[in-house]
Amino acid sequence: MLRFITGALALFALAFLDTHPGAWATGGTDPATFRLTSELLDRMEAVAAELKDLPDVEAQNDDDEDAESVDDIARKMDAHPRVRAALARHKLTSREYVTAALAALHAGMALAVEKAPGAQAPEGFTPEQRANVDLLRARQKARR
Repeated sequence: MLRFITGALALFALAFLDTHPGAWATGGTDPATFRLTSELLDRMEAVAAELKDLPDVEAQNDDDEDAESVDDIARKMDAHPRVRAALARHKLTSREYVTAALAALHAGMALAVEKAPGAQAPEGFTPEQRANVDLLRARQKARR
C-alpha cells in the first residue's frame, strides 16, 4: 500500500509511536495538520528505496534515550550521515520526512479501517487529514 512506509527509513522514524504518543506533535510540526502531496510522497519513496539496505540503525544506537517527539526522531535520523545525504538528495529535511511519514501512516490506517465491514468515516479528522486520506486512496487506485 504505502511502499515508503515499508522502507527502512520509515521504520526507523516510526519505531517509537506505540510507546510514545507525544511523538505526534511538537515544535509546530503536527502530522494532524500536515498536508501530503503526491510529489512529496514520491520523494519519500525514493529516499526509502535508496536506503532499503540500511541496517536497523536504532538497534545499533548505544544511547538508551527514547524519541519523544517529531524533533527527537528527526535528530536521531540526522545522526546518520547516509540518511542525511539521502534526504538532502531528495530535497527533504528529517523533520519534514518524519512529519509526513506520521501523517501518511495515520491516513493509511484510516484507509485500512474504512475497508472493514461496518466501518464508519473517522470523526474529528482535520481537513488536512481528510485530504491525506483522499490522496492515498487516489494513489492506491492509480497503482492498481
